[in-house]
Amino acid sequence: MKANYNIKHFIILFVVILGLRILTDSWMMTLGIVMILLLIDRMLIIYDNKRRRDKEENDKDNN
Repeated sequence: MKANYNIKHFIILFVVILGLRILTDSWMMTLGIVMILLLIDRMLIIYDNKRRRDKEENDKDNN
């Protein structure tokens, strides 16, 4: 499965990484938190795509 990320997504990710680095003062903790955030983000993308696909199939079946 290919994830489609745009430039806004990367800018937000960079800001979050920079903020975490400043707050935690540790690259390893920042890396761990970012990995968890990316995992959650990917799971939400998969959920949203599935929900949209199911909705489109139901709309097509009703017509």
